Amino acid sequence: MFWYNVLLMLLMLIFLTGLTRRPVVVAGLMWAFITALTYAHINKFIFRGFPLLPEDFSLASEASSLVKFIDIGSLTRTIIAILLILFLTFLANWWVGKKFELKKRRQEKPWWRRWALTSRVLMIILSGLLFLNLTDFVRNHGGQRYEDIGWLNSQLVAWNQVRNYDFNGFILGFLYNLSKFELQEPDGYSEEKITEILAKYRAALKLGNKERVDLGKEDINVIIVLNESFFDPTISFGGYNLRDFYPFEGGEVLPTWRKMQAKYPSGYMYSTDYGGGTANVEMEALTGLTNYWANTVPYTDLIPRAGDIVSVASYLRGKGYATTAIHPFNGAMYKRNIALNHFGFDTFMTELEMKYTEREGRSEYINDRSAYLQVLDVLNGSAQNQLITLITMQNHLPFNPDIYDQRDFWMTGGDLEEGRKAELEVYYQMLHNSDKYLGEFLGELGAMDKKVAVLFFGDHAAGIFSTTNDSEVKEIRDLTRMMPYFVYTNFAIDGVKQRELPVTTPNCLSNTFFNVLGAKKPELFYLLDAVCEETPILANAWFDTQAPFVTTALSEYELVAYDLLSGKKYWMR
Repeated sequence: MFWYNVLLMLLMLIFLTGLTRRPVVVAGLMWAFITALTYAHINKFIFRGFPLLPEDFSLASEASSLVKFIDIGSLTRTIIAILLILFLTFLANWWVGKKFELKKRRQEKPWWRRWALTSRVLMIILSGLLFLNLTDFVRNHGGQRYEDIGWLNSQLVAWNQVRNYDFNGFILGFLYNLSKFELQEPDGYSEEKITEILAKYRAALKLGNKERVDLGKEDINVIIVLNESFFDPTISFGGYNLRDFYPFEGGEVLPTWRKMQAKYPSGYMYSTDYGGGTANVEMEALTGLTNYWANTVPYTDLIPRAGDIVSVASYLRGKGYATTAIHPFNGAMYKRNIALNHFGFDTFMTELEMKYTEREGRSEYINDRSAYLQVLDVLNGSAQNQLITLITMQNHLPFNPDIYDQRDFWMTGGDLEEGRKAELEVYYQMLHNSDKYLGEFLGELGAMDKKVAVLFFGDHAAGIFSTTNDSEVKEIRDLTRMMPYFVYTNFAIDGVKQRELPVTTPNCLSNTFFNVLGAKKPELFYLLDAVCEETPILANAWFDTQAPFVTTALSEYELVAYDLLSGKKYWMR
């Protein structure tokens, strides 16, 4: 990989030399440019924990946020270094010209030889084509979470740009994020068609919203909790029970979840991912859009270029809500710092801004108790109606055996290696503690005078259930896709009769939440009423090699999803 990056830099030098006929000047200017770029890259990484991205050159707010962190001494040294490089470049260029009498030799040649047109054109064309050919795989990547580069013994990583830059160097990391992942345009896409669909569901909104409550006028605060890897290890589905494959002892892992199941509207969400892909689930839950047709990582491949997207945040912000997203980790993971801004969140709090930072045992991650305390802090900090989205980190891998001194759960059977048994026991302990902190959080909300409604869901199971996930029986594989979700309110909701909510995918969660509350909602959610009734599960793993039956609503949904994620965004005009 190192020599590959050296080759790319050499090709850039040759290309620029062909344009300018000044190899010494080109080398000096590139040296100065790399010095400035390295300074910006290192400082951003030190103070924000993530690398320099193409978006940083177009986001003025992101650049201004770094100004307060700049050390005047280091900046001064960098400027002096650049000036010194430019001075040395001037001297070197002057010396080479004088040494080889370049000016005199050029004047003695006819103009076409003087300008060396043939050799320069060849340099430009050959170096440019070779550079494009050698970087084609990264400029036109497939948009997957991981893509192996066998001939370089490396990987392209969509979900973690720190790792992507670390694996592949600055040039490939930058080109990866500069490239535009293109979705295939569905048949029938046009401005007229999107306008027709919008008019249809705008009419449904006018009719349906008459009988619904206005969340803003009712002063109902909204909290959406995506709990990392929150999973029920006793899940039953399709005639199978996970505990039969992974028997354990130690009592109830999720007692709070059991209470929610018994008392509040709840169900299981069929996750679009297993063992990872949090941001894909997050995107669907917050926007009501689906990743089914794109099958990529929208936060990194689509959202930064799509711009503002309709979401729960943009809808409630339009109703006067303060919108805050909290993620107790690096804000650049999945480019959340960019994506959440496009969704309409006014504030994004990461581990750097959080007041509460308690860890779980010897875990590297901030625990759920601290995350919930931060939510309560934001909720109590203003009289304004609040939408708060929390994406937790406590239950994230790795599940190292030394995280806890004592475990309350132990595996009693199954065809498992000792190392895997230890991982499962640590994971179950994490889940148990996470469930306990959830109970504490709901207890605090229950004692509040403010009205609060909570949508809670797990995103995906930890990727340590290989026995079931690798099964040839689809119903067994589905066990590790079923994630708990529920709707909690600290006030009575009129007319709520349905306690058992349908099995669905994350794209339907927010709409289900609004329907449980009987709340007014945006046009897209009226389209989702039809989609989620006819096709409640929309995930590639669910259909396997098949495809869903294409209803009118599903066809309209595909057009709208394309329009907002990769099209002309006629829906928002």
